[in-house]
Amino acid sequence: MLNKALVAAAMLTVIASPVFAQADITCDQAGLTKLETDVGQITDSGRKEMAQKELAMAKEAMAANDQAKCKSHMENAMKGKDPM
Repeated sequence: MLNKALVAAAMLTVIASPVFAQADITCDQAGLTKLETDVGQITDSGRKEMAQKELAMAKEAMAANDQAKCKSHMENAMKGKDPM
């Protein structure tokens, strides 16, 4: 019984970690600068192009003071740098 609980807790931690990591995305100049650096390091040309487009849209949303849209585009750009 204890083993099942430990396994379930471990699985929940693995699944929940990326969700919580993206919850703390901050749409500000520092966040965009870090993301821009990360996007610049992508080697796959297709992913890099997609991430650059999302980054540009995030910058536009930040300029328009639309935090929700900015965060959404930042998350999409981050997906381009993650191996799928």
